[in-house]
Amino acid sequence: MEESKGNEFIQMIRALWNEQKKREILYLEALKKDGMGSFRRVLSQGHVSAVLFQREIRAIYDYFKCFLTDKELADNNQISSRASLQILEEARDKEEVASCLKKIEAATLQLYKSLTAYLEREPEAQRVVDEHLTRTSEFYEMLCKLEVGNRRSIEFTAAA
Repeated sequence: MEESKGNEFIQMIRALWNEQKKREILYLEALKKDGMGSFRRVLSQGHVSAVLFQREIRAIYDYFKCFLTDKELADNNQISSRASLQILEEARDKEEVASCLKKIEAATLQLYKSLTAYLEREPEAQRVVDEHLTRTSEFYEMLCKLEVGNRRSIEFTAAA
């Protein structure tokens, strides 16, 4: 990997790892909220996937590390955007929680899509990233349905 592409890759993988860390923290925080009911299953799956994806991203990073010069990915619990956590803490119902998490999933999807260009010659890393992309897309779709589906029922109730 040429040096400029290597530096871009470092930034992309670090951003993706940080985004997964943010997902982990936000899903965990959402699980602590009251009134989530059946939504807890999705929240639990989101939290577990974030933790698993961080490990796999670290493995990809470690694979390329022998070609790159960079600091280790930090294992800290700092969140890159405290605003997201604050919005989640203020969310009152499932729809607001889904809306907040959906934004995080959208940002994560963008990072995965950007990263794929750097992995064209590494089929195993590409496979892992594709799996993450597919699973994150599924979470995004579930959150969209929850957010929109419950809004519709509220609109129908208001119209009646």
